[in-house]
Amino acid sequence: MLVNMLQSTNQLLDNLIEITSKDIDDIKKANHQALFERNYQKEELVKRFVELKNGIDSTLAERNRKGMPLINPNEEPLLDEFKEKLQKFYTLHKKFAKMAFTITHFYNNLMNKLTGAKPDIGYQMKPSQNPYSNFSLKG
Repeated sequence: MLVNMLQSTNQLLDNLIEITSKDIDDIKKANHQALFERNYQKEELVKRFVELKNGIDSTLAERNRKGMPLINPNEEPLLDEFKEKLQKFYTLHKKFAKMAFTITHFYNNLMNKLTGAKPDIGYQMKPSQNPYSNFSLKG
């Protein structure tokens, strides 16, 4: 069971890495439409990742509670692969987030200088809308 969850998680991370790489390329090309079109797909992948990660955590906790070995030899390479892919995704997503923040900041400042008004870029997310975060984003 853990093997299946790790394999699914690794495949999901491959998808997230691929999408994030495309997002970085599209930010460089100012291809905003492509970025927006992938948002829903990324949100669904992240939800599925959280579900799988919770399943992995539960399985490991159950094994620990029963005094069983946490990882068997078949699972160890998959767990190592998971760690590597998670680190790669983290690094790519961090790069993407910095680029997106920089561009947003630039446009906000430009709009403020041109119009004197603070632009509303549509980031009005309340914590109740995002079950994975307690933060609110306001543009």
